[in-house]
Amino acid sequence: MAVGDIYQIFVKFASDPVNGKVRYTVEIGKENLTIVLLDSITSQYQDKSDYIKLQYYPIRNWRQAGLKKPSYIDIRSTMRFDFLDILKSGKHIGQLNIIDVEELANFIQNYKERLQAYIKNNPT
Repeated sequence: MAVGDIYQIFVKFASDPVNGKVRYTVEIGKENLTIVLLDSITSQYQDKSDYIKLQYYPIRNWRQAGLKKPSYIDIRSTMRFDFLDILKSGKHIGQLNIIDVEELANFIQNYKERLQAYIKNNPT
């Protein structure tokens, strides 16, 4: 398991700890040896608000990563999963290439700047 690995895994809804659905996710880091940090992957982008789009990283090489259609990483969806749970119930789909990993890291690092610029240009 490494940063950029893509998994299909059951994710519980925040509002309902029993129910959820199977989602595509990408590993963005580890908290320690047993906890993996995952962000959700979505193909739903076009109908989102500009504000929400600020948090969606477009995966450039989505086919190479094992995805079926253009997809985006929601950097505001970080979840913690036990490493063993991923091994038991997750399905490895593929991996982001090095360009996407580097650009995702930069995208996350610059999120606050993009958000501030959006708020400045779109006062409520």
